This record gives sequence, C-alpha cells and structure tokens, in this order.
Amino acid sequence: MLTRLRAAIPLAALALTLFLAASPIVEGVPPYTLTISPTVPVSLGSTITLTLTISGGTRNTAYAVTFDVVKPNGTGSATANKIINTDNRGNGAVSQFYPDPSFTAVNGTVATDVGGVYNVYINQTSPTSIANVATGQFTVSSKLNVVVTQPGQGNVLQRGQTATISATVSALSGPDNAASVYANTPSSGRLLLPQTSPGVYTVNYLVSSSDPTGPWTIVVQANDSIGNSGMSSPVTVTIAKNDLIIDSLVAYNSKGDPATSFSTGDSIHAFFRIRYSLGTSYLTSGQYAVALRNPSGTLIANLTAAYDTSRFGFYTSTGYPVSAFDPGGTWTLIIEPYSVNDGFGNTGPDLATSVPLQIVTSPLSYWPFVVAGMVAVLGGIVTMKRFDTSLEGFQHLDQMMGGPLPRGASILLLGDAGSGKTILSYQLLHDELESGRLCALLSYDAFPEDVQARMTDFGWDIISHLRKGRLKIIDCYSSLAGQGEGAIKDPSDLTELNIQITAFIAKAKGSPVTVVLDSLTPIFNGVDEKQAINFIQTIGAKVKKTGGLFIETASKGAIPDDAAAKLKTMADGVIELGIVRSRGKSHRFLSVPKMERRRISSDSVSFQIDRTRGFVFRVSRFRLLKKRFFEFLTQHKILRTSEPSESKPKPEPIKGAPPRLR
Repeated sequence: MLTRLRAAIPLAALALTLFLAASPIVEGVPPYTLTISPTVPVSLGSTITLTLTISGGTRNTAYAVTFDVVKPNGTGSATANKIINTDNRGNGAVSQFYPDPSFTAVNGTVATDVGGVYNVYINQTSPTSIANVATGQFTVSSKLNVVVTQPGQGNVLQRGQTATISATVSALSGPDNAASVYANTPSSGRLLLPQTSPGVYTVNYLVSSSDPTGPWTIVVQANDSIGNSGMSSPVTVTIAKNDLIIDSLVAYNSKGDPATSFSTGDSIHAFFRIRYSLGTSYLTSGQYAVALRNPSGTLIANLTAAYDTSRFGFYTSTGYPVSAFDPGGTWTLIIEPYSVNDGFGNTGPDLATSVPLQIVTSPLSYWPFVVAGMVAVLGGIVTMKRFDTSLEGFQHLDQMMGGPLPRGASILLLGDAGSGKTILSYQLLHDELESGRLCALLSYDAFPEDVQARMTDFGWDIISHLRKGRLKIIDCYSSLAGQGEGAIKDPSDLTELNIQITAFIAKAKGSPVTVVLDSLTPIFNGVDEKQAINFIQTIGAKVKKTGGLFIETASKGAIPDDAAAKLKTMADGVIELGIVRSRGKSHRFLSVPKMERRRISSDSVSFQIDRTRGFVFRVSRFRLLKKRFFEFLTQHKILRTSEPSESKPKPEPIKGAPPRLR
C-alpha cells in the first residue's frame, strides 16, 4: 500500500503543474498617482501642469494613457494621449500641460477661459483598457481684487478742488497690468483710470462747479482682455460748495473813471469781479444787486450789475444820479452776504463786501431859497401830472406795436432782471390760450406748479387749459435746480428738447401753435453760443411755419453781447423792458424798437404791474388826445400821413429810464 502511494505522488505533482500552466494569468492595475500644479486657484489664462506617475507596474513596459479635461458647467472638454515607459523596477512618469496644442477639443475651447472647477480624468488604453485610473481637479478664478486707496472714506471735497482717485488691481497670479479701470463721477459719468505703476491705476478729477453737492459714492470697476473682472467696495466722500468771493469792488463815476468822491450831477456806478474760493476760475454770467446806502444806513437804491466783457467783470451800467437833495457824507456801496449765486448752489460772499464813498453837496445856506422855489414849481408839476397821467390797459401795447402780435413771427422780450419779462410772457400766453390756440411753455426759470400759482395770482386760469390738453408745460427747471427729473432729464440736451417741440407741433396737425420759452439764459449758460443760436433758429422756424407765434425771454447782460445782437436780428419783433430802482421804489418802462411789417411807436412808456390787470401803462392824456386828433385828420385826408416808421432809423436799445423817470 505504501509502495503504491509513493508511486502516485509524482503523478499528482505532474498533474497540478499541468493544471496551473493551462490557467490564464490575471494582470493587476498598477498604482497611478495624478499631481496637479499649482495646487491653489489660478486666474483666467493660466497654464496648469498635470503629472501622472506609476509605481510597481510591469517592468520595462509601455503604458498608454489618455488625459481628459472637462471644463466647468459643461462648457467644453479636450483629450490628450501620452505614453509612460516603466523602468526595470516598474516605475514611470509623464507630464502634460493644459492648455497645450497636444490636446484635441471634443467641444468648446482648450483654454482656462472660464471661471470654476475643472475635472481631470486619466484612462489607461494599453496594455489593457481601464477607465479612471486616476482623477483630480483644479480651480480657475475670474475675479479681480480691486481696492480704492484714494480718496479716503469720509473725506470732504470742495467744488473746484482736484480729487485723486487711485486703486490697486490684482488677479490671483499677482498685479494685473492690462486691465481697463473706471470710476464713477459725481454726476454719474464714467472716468477712465490710467495705469501709473504695476497694478496701480490713478486719475486726477477736478470737481466742477456744477457737480452736485452731498455724498459722492465712488466705486471702481476693472476688467481685462481675458475676462477677469472685479469691483471695489464703495468709498463715500462729501462734496461741498465752492464759496464765491467778491474781488475788487470799486465805484465809478459817470465818466467811467474809478472814484471815491461824488458831487451833485454825478452818477455812481459799481464794478466788481466774482471768483471761486478754490481754483482760479471767475464767474462770468448772471445779474447781481449792489446796495447803495446813505450816511444814516438807509437803502437808497439797488443797482443791477451784469457781466461786462470789455471790463472783464460785473458793472452797473445804470448808475445812481447824485442830486442836491442827497445828504452829504460817507455813503456805502454794499454787496450783501450770500446775495451771489452761480446757479449751481455755490454762493457768497460769507460777509458783506463794501466800499465807502464821499458825497459832497451844496452848502446848507442855499437850501431855504432852493426849497421855496422847488415847492412852487413842484406844486404846479404835481397838479399837471395828476391830471395828465392815465393808466391804460394791456391793449396799449397793441397800439405801440401797430396792432396785435403778428402771426407767423418770433418775438424777443429783452430786459433787465426784475423788469417783468416773465410776467409779460405769461400774460401773452394767457391771451393766446383764451383765443383758442394750442400753446406750450418751455419753463427754464420756474417749477410747473409755480407757473400755475403765479398766473392764478393774476387771475389767469390755465388749469382748465392744462386739463383739456390745450397747454403743455415742458419742465426744464426741475433738473436744473437739482430737484429730481423734469420733462427734460438734461436741460442742456437741446436735441431732446427739439424732439419734444417737434412732437408738440405734430400733435397740432397743421394748426398754428404758440411756444413760449422762458428764459434763454440757462441755455446760453449750458451750451456754447453757436449751438444755442442754431437751436433757437430751428425752433422759431418750425413754429413760424405753422403760422404760430414763438415768444422768447432773455435778460440783458446774462447772455453775451454778440449773442444778444444776433437774437435781435433773428427776431421779427423786439420788446425791451427796463427797470430803475431809486429810493426804495422801482420804475419800469417798455419800448418796441422793432416789429416787422408794422408802424411802431418808438416811445419809451412807463408801466406798472397790477395784481388784477397785469401790465398797466402810464400814458399822457395830452399825448393820447394829440395822437387821436392826428389820426382823425389822417383818416379824413385833412393831413397827409408821414412815412412809415419802418423807413425811419430804428431807435437805440433802451439803456436807462425814460427822461421823465430820471
């Protein structure tokens, strides 16, 4: 038995050997390791290094692998094939860059051009196919880090001051030197910040006199050509007004010479300049009051100063005439505190600015004789004036113009500040509405509700016309005054204003329209002179084409002299108004120097503004009787008519009060 077992053992060993030789050999997966560099998030456009290693694989064997990179949110994928050759210990490695030309795009682009997480998959394709032998991820960030370094939070800047805006811009890879960097201005504009050093962008911004006062929240935004972008945290500073300062207040005599001493028969004029407390700019527009006080401090007159281009300052062309009745001694020219405003909220002066004057009059010993004679003469004059003066209504203006306002015409109302231009334009507007005409008011000097209130005070109802759509008030003042947006967001945008007027005219469907523009001063302050003139010409032509009426108001001295001359030439009719303030009273007067195709009266007529009647003219009864007498003789061919007034030389523009008011 034992002998048989011994003989069977070799046979069993041989059979086991043959069995093992016939069984298939199963190869194991060698250990792969994927390393991604850098290990931290990178910025757009960066290059990633992918390194794949094998340890403990088959010795001296070529392993084929595929790198598969999938971009964030399915925006693209690409593959690249590589070979890893192991050494006689079964170890090997290979590196692959992404992006790289060796990658083939399956879809999308081969680039780190999208922010987010990129997934990397390694597939073995030889000697056997095995999926996902290694995986990894890397992150691409598209955010730029923007930090405002200047100005500091809470800083206060005055109008006229230069503000430095500086910001640093960096990506994950370091300072960004190819970014486009912008900041917002106080008026919501856009400001480009040029690069001044690596990753630093700076600009100097001059805060203008028209920039709004109050908080200015600065936000700097940056972006570059490869899609990185970022925004800074807000920095809030405060803009304060730029105070106005009176320079060189000087008194001038009637000869146009500087003077400090005046006598009877002379006249007192004032000259001064207005500059901003910051910067070197001077104010060159507007009209401002200069008070004249006698030795007892009583206000004698308010002189109106307008900008004089020949003197490069403000000058009161209408002076105060010194009479023998004025007390001698030290008088004072005064510009009161905060009486100057440039229209943008900058005001001044902080304190009253004054200059003393010496008034020398006749000796007191002559006064008893002078007074006795004057009383006798004045008694007769007052009695005569009481009988002679008549208050005529608005129809007297028709007589001065040679008839009602001409149709298909443009009328310029030109006068001193406070002379009544706006009230006259409102009264003409009301008459047009009552005549059934479609009207529009371009209001540059008052809110719509103030227009309604002022016209209602005079008994001129416009509410019913507004409700029926016969009157349109185009609010150009709200934005100008910084009280929100009116019908026109930017009052200096004449294109938008032109569009609105054109739409209003089209609504009339060929019927005559009346357009009143009150006033031209803000237009000339907001745009250059040529653009303003072209706009007025265009609007006037469109209105006149309908057979309608274009009425415009302008203040003397508030617009350039050459522009005023062009406006007079362009207008078919000119009505001039003036005002003289003396001894606490105002004297207004009116003349009609031009009215095409009309016989006009060149007289300068005194008028007053009545709260119930509007314009009321002070007319001589004797002159009216004389005029009507000659009209009677002419109508009955008893007297030949004189040449039309158009052929006569046109009177000079009003430069002062009519003789009887001086």
